[in-house]
Amino acid sequence: MSAWLVQACMSTRPDTPESRNQQASLEVARQMVAQGEYQRAVQFLLPRSRKEDAPSEVHVLLGLSFLGLNKAESAFKSFAFVVKNDPSHDDARLNLAYTQILLGRHADARRDLNEILKRGKYLYPEKVRLNIGLSFLQEKKCEKAIPEFNAALELDPTYSAPYFNIAKCHTLSGRWTEARANFQRAVDFCPDCSEPQIELAAVAHRLGDKKKAIMHLENVVRANPDAANDKRVIALRKQMTR
Repeated sequence: MSAWLVQACMSTRPDTPESRNQQASLEVARQMVAQGEYQRAVQFLLPRSRKEDAPSEVHVLLGLSFLGLNKAESAFKSFAFVVKNDPSHDDARLNLAYTQILLGRHADARRDLNEILKRGKYLYPEKVRLNIGLSFLQEKKCEKAIPEFNAALELDPTYSAPYFNIAKCHTLSGRWTEARANFQRAVDFCPDCSEPQIELAAVAHRLGDKKKAIMHLENVVRANPDAANDKRVIALRKQMTR
């Protein structure tokens, strides 16, 4: 699951047996999503989402589960349902925008993201700026993406994702030294994140620093043993042993 996504907060409901059962049901769903049990979560949430009194969080969790299964169109429908019924639900709108980015609907995504900024009530505006930048990055418009990533860092200098995406922009223009520095910053603020370490290994190898490249791959496998079977890790190791 992407680190850019933000789950919705629980809604406050009267303390009745029905509401307690509903909150218990939501907690089960939250745990499934948190543990990456996306198929189980979909099976659990779908019948609940069809009830007229289903809280918004059911639809948000369902959307996150669909995203985990790489079913962006289904996720889009879940998030759009929430936003249609509650235009002030900024968590759902953020996730809706991210899904639109995945679907290549960048103008729509930026419209929703700017709507969140215009409301001015969202607690995590750095995530909004990040996603605006991501939409431009996906269009290879780094001259517009980088200012958005920098705006996210002004709000939270410890946020690793903007550094990662600034580095991705640098790789597009062949600025390998700058890319390396920003991938390193992403690793510094998220040591257990595999993707920045893999990218850092690739850039180090390109710059001829084989020793550092191998070290970064070893860090990936140490932090995440499953990464030993990652296609990129395997490919990079083969390149380094030629």
